[in-house]
Amino acid sequence: MASISEIVARGNQAIAINPPSSSVDIHLTSHGSDWLWAAFSVFATLALVHTGLFAATPSSTKSLKKFFTLVPLFTNAIFAYTYFTYASNLGWTSTPVEFHHVSTSEGLDVRQIFYVKFIGWFLGWPFVLLATEVATHSIEVKYDTSSELITKLFNIFSSLVAKVLTIEVFVLGLLIGALIHSSYKWGYFTFAVSAELFAISLIVNSIVRSLKTSETKKAGIAIVVFQLVIMVLYPICWGLSEGGNKIQPDSEAAFYGILDVINFGILPSALTFINTIGMDEGFLNKLLHLRSNEKVVETPRQSGETGETAV
Repeated sequence: MASISEIVARGNQAIAINPPSSSVDIHLTSHGSDWLWAAFSVFATLALVHTGLFAATPSSTKSLKKFFTLVPLFTNAIFAYTYFTYASNLGWTSTPVEFHHVSTSEGLDVRQIFYVKFIGWFLGWPFVLLATEVATHSIEVKYDTSSELITKLFNIFSSLVAKVLTIEVFVLGLLIGALIHSSYKWGYFTFAVSAELFAISLIVNSIVRSLKTSETKKAGIAIVVFQLVIMVLYPICWGLSEGGNKIQPDSEAAFYGILDVINFGILPSALTFINTIGMDEGFLNKLLHLRSNEKVVETPRQSGETGETAV
C-alpha cells in the first residue's frame, strides 16, 4: 500500500489518467485541476459539517431548523460531486470555437466544454433560492385567520417557483449556447441573461417588500444583495470562456470555482444560519391550532331553550 508521502509525491494525476481527446487543443491542465480539487475540498468539508449539524438537530423540538439545514447540506453535496467530476477532467464535451483569441500550436481551435457544472447549477440553484426566499420573508403566525396565513404561504411558494423556473432557463440557455459553434450561441446567451434579469427583478421585489417589515433579518437581506452581485458575474464568465474564448479553461475553472464556492458553498450556509436564529418552531402547531379554532362555533339553541342552568 502506498504511503502518504508517496501519494503526495505523485501529485495530481487526474489529467494524465483522464486525458483530453487528441481532437481538443484548448483544454484543462493540471494547474486548473489543482484549483478544482481545492474547491472540491471546500464543498466536501462543508457537506460533512452540515451532515453533522443535521444529525445533531433534534427533530422533535427543532423540526423547522432541521429541515432548513438540508439546504446547505444538499447544495454542498451536489457541488462536491460536481467538482470531483470537474477536477477529474470528466463530464465534458468539445466544440469548435467561434473566436480565436485563445489558440495553441496545434491549431485545432476546439475547446473543452464541461457540461457537468451546468448540471450542478441546475440541481443546486433551487436550494439556494429557497434560502433566499426564507431570508426575505418571515415565518411567523401573526394573522387573525388561517386563510390569511395560507394566502401568504401560497404567495411565498408561487414566488419561489417563479424564481426557480426562470433561473433554470438561465442555466439551460448557457448550456445550449456553450455547445453551439456558430454565432447563434449568442441568441441563447440573450435568452439566458433575460431570464436571469427577470429572476433578479423578482428577488429585488422580495427584498423591497421585506424592508417594509420589522420581522425580516437585515443581515440576511445584506447577504442576498451580495448574492445578486455574484449572479451577475456568471454570464460575464461565460462570455469570456465558452462564449468568447477569451480566457483559457484553467482561468475559466478558477473564475467559476470562486463564484460557485461563494454562491453554493458559503452563502447558503450563512443564510441558513441567519434564517434559523429565533425561528418560530411552533409554526406548524400554531397553524393547525388557528385552523381548528375557526371550526369551533357556538351550537345554536333550540326554540324555547334558555342559557340558564336548571335547578
